[in-house]
Amino acid sequence: MVMKTYGLEAGAYDQLYIEQGGVCAICRRATGASKRLAVDHDHETGRVRGLLCSVCNKLVGYFRDSPEAFRRGADYLERSTS
Repeated sequence: MVMKTYGLEAGAYDQLYIEQGGVCAICRRATGASKRLAVDHDHETGRVRGLLCSVCNKLVGYFRDSPEAFRRGADYLERSTS
């Protein structure tokens, strides 16, 4: 199903998993052991970006794929811990 939905060739999911060190590309905590990591993709181009846990995958969606929103979020967190 993953190959058909995202146009991945056989073994591409496993290769991404290995390249990411067997963890979610964002939080680096989730391993996919209890729930397989989701294939994250650019909704405009369809290009696969990497593998994310369900929490991080939802976060990307909530931020509407906006790098600026992520930067503002990081700035916010850094300011509030000072």
